[in-house]
Amino acid sequence: MRLASILLGTLIATTVTLVRADEPPTQGPPAIELRADGLKQAKNEGKRVFLVFGSSGCGWCKIFENYHSDPEVARVLGKYLVFVKVSIDENPGGDKLYLEYGKQRGVPAFSILDSDGKVLADSGDQDKNIGFPFQPQEIEQYFTALAAACPALSASEVVILRDKLNEVRPRKE
Repeated sequence: MRLASILLGTLIATTVTLVRADEPPTQGPPAIELRADGLKQAKNEGKRVFLVFGSSGCGWCKIFENYHSDPEVARVLGKYLVFVKVSIDENPGGDKLYLEYGKQRGVPAFSILDSDGKVLADSGDQDKNIGFPFQPQEIEQYFTALAAACPALSASEVVILRDKLNEVRPRKE
């Protein structure tokens, strides 16, 4: 009887393990909920939403996230923007939300929205996504987008942002 109980327990444990192995990995919150929460926060705080799309294996996405999370950059941009990060492969519906803001264009990609969800600026540059602003024209497009969406951004704040961007961006060898 005791052997039968042990075998039954082992069988149940093995079955549960096999069922869990077939389940998809744990994912984050649905993308539309992230956007809705960001829009609500932006409306309450009188800010814009910086909706940034990335993916789990994207190196440029990590560099862009590191830039935006730098304390000085976060302080400056946090006055104007609520950041909403959506992973196209980890947040359910992230890929669909990504396509709502343009065609397949690579990541990182961003759209800056007013608190009602209207696009004020984005990472598109004549059908080309600037992604992480690395090249001079991409950097200018990034700052043009910020200026369009955040007209109160001061010249001294732009200097801080540019300096930090130059610190984090990879250098050509």
